[in-house]
Amino acid sequence: MKRILTIQKNVLLLSVLVLFFSFFSACRSDDSKPFEKHDANKPVVLSSFSPNEGGVRDQILLDGENFGTDTSKIRVYFNKKEASVISSSGKRIYAIVPRLPGHDCDISVVIEEDSVVYDETYTYNMQATVSTVVGNGTHANKGGSLGEAEVYCRYVAVDDEKNIFASFRDEGFGIFRINEEENQAVILFETTDNNVLTPNAVTVDPVTNLVAVAPDRIKEQFYTFNPIEAWVPREHFIKYSDEELADIVDSHRWKNFMSFCTYDSAIYTRNRDGTLTKINRETLEPTVYKDVTPYGGTNYGQAFDPTHPYNLYFTFHTNAGEFSNTIAVLDIRDPEGEGKLRKINSQTTRGFRDGPIEQALFNYPRQIAFDQDGNMFIADYGNHCIRMLTPDGIVETVAGQPGVSGFSDGGPEESLFSNPWGVAVDKDGVVYIADRGNGRIRKLVVE
Repeated sequence: MKRILTIQKNVLLLSVLVLFFSFFSACRSDDSKPFEKHDANKPVVLSSFSPNEGGVRDQILLDGENFGTDTSKIRVYFNKKEASVISSSGKRIYAIVPRLPGHDCDISVVIEEDSVVYDETYTYNMQATVSTVVGNGTHANKGGSLGEAEVYCRYVAVDDEKNIFASFRDEGFGIFRINEEENQAVILFETTDNNVLTPNAVTVDPVTNLVAVAPDRIKEQFYTFNPIEAWVPREHFIKYSDEELADIVDSHRWKNFMSFCTYDSAIYTRNRDGTLTKINRETLEPTVYKDVTPYGGTNYGQAFDPTHPYNLYFTFHTNAGEFSNTIAVLDIRDPEGEGKLRKINSQTTRGFRDGPIEQALFNYPRQIAFDQDGNMFIADYGNHCIRMLTPDGIVETVAGQPGVSGFSDGGPEESLFSNPWGVAVDKDGVVYIADRGNGRIRKLVVE
């Protein structure tokens, strides 16, 4: 018996030694095969890629020469969006297509100091799916489970925990907090007295998740809802001087937004008389700018671009003169100087046209929101659809049928909206829509 145990121990020890030396030899073998280096004295040559069209997370093979095999030194871009590089044989790169690089993509390969672009372009096929989060089509507001709740809302916002906030001022005045995981739509604040809170847009601070609401009855008033206080409403007053308050035209005192700026940590709001106010978040002391935005023009959209956090964008109603029915941008680093408000689409006529932003047409554009890549999503109220403006300046319709009002979930060819008013985008790029005419909050996944 002892002899058998001894033999078993010896066999086990021999097996361990064999595995050890096999592993050591494999390591030595790998060490003897270093990366095939890119030769900086020779050009990177591109020949072809396959397939020539596809969508997000699709695989693509890029053929050429002098890539090297060290993937840490290789960068692949679809327009300005970087792809994931999985491997390289030196003559073929295996990569993964990134999200929303644009419809027609120039593919560039960057290796150390060398940067080259394929002659042919890659066709990116965008995918979009619309579903309903809450609401049943009634024009009323009632909390409850997502199957029971009724929502008739204008503006939306979303925080990092995927809490959706929506404001209503029809059939009462108030704020919803909607959470899909909890299966609940809770009214955080509600009143029938329009002298208490008449909420316009609801906005989330991207740093603290603080929620701010812009009302329009009292010039200096706004509300916040703090997640660490379970979203109990807090009333605040901007500390305008008597002269500054007098300067805000009473008949145009409405402010639609409280926009948080990560560039200077201030809050920005605009009255319909054109007054733009920068608010110190700690002291609530204002800096007032006059005549930098259209006098008498209502802005139904206002948002900062996270990729250029000093650029504040607006959408204007048809009462804004030369800015009517347009999207405009203001550089808040110099609001009264060279960075004055400028239109990014030149057409003021109501209508519908996709394509380069300079020629694009909108029909009562309302709330706007950005994803983390700088894509702007636009609730095109009068066209009953959701539009997207890419960082490259191209407008695309991503959901809804232009000019067709209705209700339908599904893909780009099936989805229908009725006067969508609000849009918000979460950290994962999911778009939430206040589909006002349909009395619903919808969700749009775009890839």
